[in-house]
Amino acid sequence: MRRLFCTFLALLGMVAGLTFGGTTPASATEVSADAEAVAKSAGQKWALKSARNGKYVSVEINATGKYEWKLNARSDTVGSWERFTLHTNHAATTISLRSEATGYFLTPEFDDADERNGMLRARGGNLDTWQQFKPTYLSGAPEGSQMVLLQSVATAYTDRYVTATDDGTLRSLSVVPGEPQKFILEPVGSGAALPTAAAAPDTDAVDVMTWNVCANNNDNCGWTSDRAGYVELNDQIRARLRSPVTGAYPDVIFFQEFCEKHAKRVEEMLESETGRGWDVRFAPIHQRYNGPLLQKQCAMGPAPDHLDRGAYGVALAVPDENVWYQRHDLTSPTDKGSHVEQRTALCAALPSRAVIACTAHLSAGLGYEDGDGKARTQQALELRDLADTPLWQAKGYRTVFGGDLNLVPPVPEATPAQGGPSEALKPLYERYVECAMPTADAPWTGPPTANAVDGKPTRKIDYIFAPRSAGQFSSCGVSATAGKSDHWTLYGSVRLPAA
Repeated sequence: MRRLFCTFLALLGMVAGLTFGGTTPASATEVSADAEAVAKSAGQKWALKSARNGKYVSVEINATGKYEWKLNARSDTVGSWERFTLHTNHAATTISLRSEATGYFLTPEFDDADERNGMLRARGGNLDTWQQFKPTYLSGAPEGSQMVLLQSVATAYTDRYVTATDDGTLRSLSVVPGEPQKFILEPVGSGAALPTAAAAPDTDAVDVMTWNVCANNNDNCGWTSDRAGYVELNDQIRARLRSPVTGAYPDVIFFQEFCEKHAKRVEEMLESETGRGWDVRFAPIHQRYNGPLLQKQCAMGPAPDHLDRGAYGVALAVPDENVWYQRHDLTSPTDKGSHVEQRTALCAALPSRAVIACTAHLSAGLGYEDGDGKARTQQALELRDLADTPLWQAKGYRTVFGGDLNLVPPVPEATPAQGGPSEALKPLYERYVECAMPTADAPWTGPPTANAVDGKPTRKIDYIFAPRSAGQFSSCGVSATAGKSDHWTLYGSVRLPAA
């Protein structure tokens, strides 16, 4: 009941249009949409425990509605109001905490004239200076957890450390770090380890689409200010939903370079466009610098609003029967400094189709973090082993997977300078059939999907794989244009082997 009352009062506070950290919060409707959008993510959740009193930090509101969503270290248990996700927009050299309950970032409010002095509240709509902290990671936490000091980076307050005060209220207050300034980040488990058993499928035919939407901040793409808003993104996805070969809508869609807060909006568009239920799930790509993995943020949205678009990563669109999804982080370079991206795969189960669908975006090649291809070689093996998961097969599932693998096919063999090392994909082709292969023993190649020259793609780096026992794809096609992305859309229709 307290939580319901808190939520009601919190929404009243939003309607009142309160301000914080130089930013005006969104309306109550937008807050609700944000909270629902971020709930679509498979990102790691964390609890924050005060080393001073051993209590978990909660997002709270008092009975009078004063100081909504303030942070207080006084909970003995962890629920939605004690869960946070960790983010960065400075290559993991700063850290920001976003409340699961409100969808907002922790923000200190500095006003020496009243009791808000340095008070932390979960009200930051955008990840700007007020929502960032410089972390100092300390030893002494249990395995899997991380002890940390959080120092404000807000102008004129950079000497202030977040402090658990005598009554448990969190304030960005002290200039001398000690026990009250120490907090422990504890990972919070997320969901079941395995999907439920598959049913006998009504059909073995599956239509799959994959598209790197280039939604972050790439000046090779045509989005407004190089960044996709959800209206533009939905228009572009809608325009290329149907296969150019069969005209059919996809059953499964793989997205890469996707922004977290677009997931719910894309889901709603797909339902409106196709007339059936969808579930769009998201998994973040992380960065690390001496501490835990932090979700990399998409660049702020286009002017004039500069809206926060959430974390950056991959997404899956599947029928709404899905109740299980899981992120699988892939081995990524660790010797290139703080800018290295921890790549990931995301899988979801469709019990009535006896299908598990997985998408991934492997590391970037020459000129980026994986110039020699060693990381992508390892990532491709891990992606194959993920698709081969014995416990999935024991539960009656077949796996389809793909995405932007940042590698050209093994035929002809290619060096890193040519988009390879292409031999990195041999383990996938040996175990699975790719949609560009007319038969299972066809050459391991296919039409290009990216790296445009004179408006035409020159390299195939996008893939759709299915079990080799499926025999072949009945169709495989590439969109006529790239739209506002720098990748062309790939489509495949396959009849899977008996479950």
